[in-house]
Amino acid sequence: MPRVLKRIELVVPRRAAGYGGKTRGLAALARAGFPVPAAYAMPGWVADSFFTSVLDVADRPRALLRTPYVTDSRLRTIRERAREAKLPQDVVRSVSDALLAMREEGAVGFAVRSSATHEDQEGASAAGMHSTHLNLVREDEVLDGIKMCWSSLFQPRVLSYLRALGEDVPVSVGVVIQAMVPAEVSGVLFTCNPLTGDASEVVINAAYGLGSSVVDGRVTPDTYRVDKATGQLRDQVIGGKAQQTLLDLSGGVREVRVPPPERERAALSDHQLLNLRDLATRIEEHFGGNRDVEWAIVGQQVFVLQARPIVVPHTRGRRGSRREQARDRRKIVWSNANIGEALPGVATPFTWSVLSHFSDLGFRRAFGALGCTVPRDAELIGDFRGRIYINLTEFTSILSQIPWIHPSTLVRLGGGRYASELDEVVAHRSSTGFLLRLPQTLTRYVRENFRLHARITEFEEYFAEERARMSSVDPRLLEPSGLDRMLSDVEHLLDETGSIMLTAYANLLTAVLVLIGILRTFAPDESSGLYRDLLSGLQDVDSARPGFVLWRIAQLAKSDPAAAQRIREGDLSQLSVTSLPAGPTRDALHRFVEEFGHRGIREAEIAEPRWAEDPTLMFAALRSHLAGSLDLDQREEALARTRRKAEEKVEQSVPFALRLAVRRLLDAVRRFTRMRERLRGDVVEVLGMFRRVALEGSRRIQAREPEAGPEAAFFLSVAELRRVLHDDNERVAIRVQRRRLEYERNRALPDPPTTFVGFPPDDTASIPKSRRLRGLAASGGVAEGRARILRDPSQAAELTPGEILVVAAADTGWAPLFLAAAGVVTELGGPLSHAAIILREYAVPAVVNVANATQALQEGEWIRVDGDAGTVEILGA
Repeated sequence: MPRVLKRIELVVPRRAAGYGGKTRGLAALARAGFPVPAAYAMPGWVADSFFTSVLDVADRPRALLRTPYVTDSRLRTIRERAREAKLPQDVVRSVSDALLAMREEGAVGFAVRSSATHEDQEGASAAGMHSTHLNLVREDEVLDGIKMCWSSLFQPRVLSYLRALGEDVPVSVGVVIQAMVPAEVSGVLFTCNPLTGDASEVVINAAYGLGSSVVDGRVTPDTYRVDKATGQLRDQVIGGKAQQTLLDLSGGVREVRVPPPERERAALSDHQLLNLRDLATRIEEHFGGNRDVEWAIVGQQVFVLQARPIVVPHTRGRRGSRREQARDRRKIVWSNANIGEALPGVATPFTWSVLSHFSDLGFRRAFGALGCTVPRDAELIGDFRGRIYINLTEFTSILSQIPWIHPSTLVRLGGGRYASELDEVVAHRSSTGFLLRLPQTLTRYVRENFRLHARITEFEEYFAEERARMSSVDPRLLEPSGLDRMLSDVEHLLDETGSIMLTAYANLLTAVLVLIGILRTFAPDESSGLYRDLLSGLQDVDSARPGFVLWRIAQLAKSDPAAAQRIREGDLSQLSVTSLPAGPTRDALHRFVEEFGHRGIREAEIAEPRWAEDPTLMFAALRSHLAGSLDLDQREEALARTRRKAEEKVEQSVPFALRLAVRRLLDAVRRFTRMRERLRGDVVEVLGMFRRVALEGSRRIQAREPEAGPEAAFFLSVAELRRVLHDDNERVAIRVQRRRLEYERNRALPDPPTTFVGFPPDDTASIPKSRRLRGLAASGGVAEGRARILRDPSQAAELTPGEILVVAAADTGWAPLFLAAAGVVTELGGPLSHAAIILREYAVPAVVNVANATQALQEGEWIRVDGDAGTVEILGA
């Protein structure tokens, strides 16, 4: 007769199908010499034999799977019958012998873990479906634990999962009896970043006591990101760790409050982090793939409790592919000054998986268009506490190939701060390759520009067709394969849209650099002001149009008393286009939503609702315009005069021989600016298409797994959502729950500094109180007024005409409010940012990139915004 129990290291992994996924993984680890606690494994046939002896034929697992519907009460009865039945004597004797052997090795308590044949597989995890019982001390408790693991098979969600797998799936539950580890610190690690797919780092979650509190999401753990190659810390976030799970001497576990001083300390030492990094690397190499590892530490000994496969969106960063001299991560300069304007705050995993790939590819194309080479393993972007950052050190290294432009020029154009640590990479970069490629680069630049207008015309026809086709499709009616194809189509459309937008951006950047160089050469004292004035009031800039259209609708509403009254007096959170009385205002707003409804606050975040879904800001702008007295026509005339004066000054400053070339260059800058803004709107519209797919995917996930909650797809990567659509058996509820907790924790953390070196500091530095704040001049003019600090779209109605709008990041979704403000102050952004372009169109004085503006300024303070000098002065309360 086959053996009932087998020592874990005696189980041969390739012959362990009947033992289940958990046993197979532990056996592979134990046989390879990894520190696995003493354990015995019981194959699934033991449970099958037990069910045959104690259950009616109709109540056995295979028969239940063939039954169309089984009530919860029937399953409960079956579970109770199985738990109350006596185990065969050979099982009892084998368990008794195994416990005795482990006690002789020092074990006091035991964990009984399920190891089903359908869990912890490469293609199906079934994580969390079956039970685990911790710190069972007596023999009878272990025997009961075995029956409870077996009985967990008779749960509605398990049967539903098994039905989805099909009739051929093995339906058995093996068991692992494992010596308990009295963990001081424990948790989980991922051998690559499970959200970004970055294979060059290890992500570790750690808390005090047993790891069950981390796995179950009952405690907020510390999170560490460790560079796999060097062992250097990329980032760490100290979690709350308010409680810990400890072994109870009498058996079972107990929850203990962690003293406040210990909560604030890191659970892991530097030495322990390095040990875990080494362990992660060895496990990954042994299995030849990414693994999710549960671990525990006692003293300085690390134990591996289990290791299961994980699926990551895509692999970024290949081991062994780093350049000959690995860069010291402690000296890397990170910044979100410009990119954070497009995507401020914490990104959901779905958005990160879309935009990280899009941004990385886009930056590579843009650098290539400038004639720069980009190392294949270059780490261009990263995320810190859920926020997206660009690697200024890598950017500077690439841009320093251009011999006549110092990278600091481009850094400041983007709104970043040039740190002294960047000088080192500039000094070591050669321009030889760039100069050798220069003829080819110039030829390509001329060729692309020659066809650019025709290419954009062709693209716009294609985009209009795709928009119409996709908007005609109802995702709710699609089969899973159809929804997956729709997701692929949207990805392809984003790639096409991004490609042409980045071509326009690269051309804009090239033309701007040349224009700035000319202005600094021939009008050095006035170059910054001239640049802003030359690019003000361009007209027909797409990102500025929503604000103009809403202002005109407000003027229309002044002749539509019923609609104007509803807008002035209605509850903004309840207002909608359909709630307005029929008439010209309602008709105009309906057309506005049709054209611009895909825009919104934080519109690059796919999880955020659009104006069509939440029109709060739209109605807030209308209310402000109804209360104000802005004369837009007069403002546009003033802008035109300012622009003409700037053009005349440039004409007078440059030599006669260059004037025609400068005029053409200026026309090119304006043309590329319009192109970029129009194409950015197309990108935002494509992100809205991603949102439609994700919302429908979320609906299907919640129907399949109610515990996943609403909008679950936003907490998956694109690859993970695609896997859900491909495989009816894929279960993601636990993954989604953990990521929700991490997302909320990251949102609760203060924003890291706009620019930092190495990794963000644990604590936000105190904000010095100064009467004069400095930033970057974005839109000329001077304005005075009360500071109105807005942190959320729901606060939009608080802005009244004549106030200074102060926001962390003026992404284009705030644009309708810009016209209603006397001036604008932002913490992020640069002269080339989308918000700066819009503000110049509106002739609203603005200063961007003012560090900690929302904290340094107080609500209601009287301030002066100087959009020419780039300063914000506090005048009084």
